[in-house]
Amino acid sequence: MTSIFSQLLVPIYADLHIAVTAYLLPSLLPGMLALVTFDIAYLLFFRKRQKDYKIFLRSNQFILFIMFFYLAFIIYLTILSRPSGSRTGVDLMPLATLSDSLSGNIYAAENVLLFLPFGVIYCFLPIAGKRASQCRMTGFTISVSIEVVQYITKRGFLQTDDVILNVLGCYIGYIIGSRLIKLKDGFPLPSG
Repeated sequence: MTSIFSQLLVPIYADLHIAVTAYLLPSLLPGMLALVTFDIAYLLFFRKRQKDYKIFLRSNQFILFIMFFYLAFIIYLTILSRPSGSRTGVDLMPLATLSDSLSGNIYAAENVLLFLPFGVIYCFLPIAGKRASQCRMTGFTISVSIEVVQYITKRGFLQTDDVILNVLGCYIGYIIGSRLIKLKDGFPLPSG
C-alpha cells in the first residue's frame, strides 16, 4: 500500500510543486486584470438592473478573483509554459493514455486534479442556476479551447483524454463544492 502512494503521489506532488512555484505568481496580475475588465464590462452592460449590483460585494469579488486567477494559472501551465513548436500530434482515441502501470497513470491523475478546483470554485460563483451540467459544459468548453490552442500553437498534443479527464475533474470538484456549500449552510453564522 505504501509503494502505491509513493509511486503515484510523489510524482504528482513534484509536478504540482514545480507548477505552483513557477506559475502561481505570474497568474496574479492577469487574474486581477481579468476581474477589473469583468467589473467594467458588467457595469457598462448591466448597470440598469439594481439587483445585479450584488456581484460587487466583497465576498463575490473575491470568488471572481479566485476564478480568474485560477484560469490564468491554467493558461500559464498548459499553454504559455511551453515553447511554440515543442509538441505536436493528435490522439483522438478515448482513454488511450491510461496504462496498466500505476506510474503510467500519473498523467491521467494530473489531468483530473487540474480541473478539480474549477468545479469547486464554480459552485461558489455569484451566478444564478449553477447546475452540474452547466459546470461540466463550461469545463468541457475550456478544456477543448485549451486543446485547440495547444494544437494550433504546437504547444501540446490534441488529446481526447485530456478533455475527458478534465471534465471528470471538473465534475468531482463540483460535487465537492456543492457538499462544502451544504456544510457551510448547516453552520449558520451568529448574528449580532
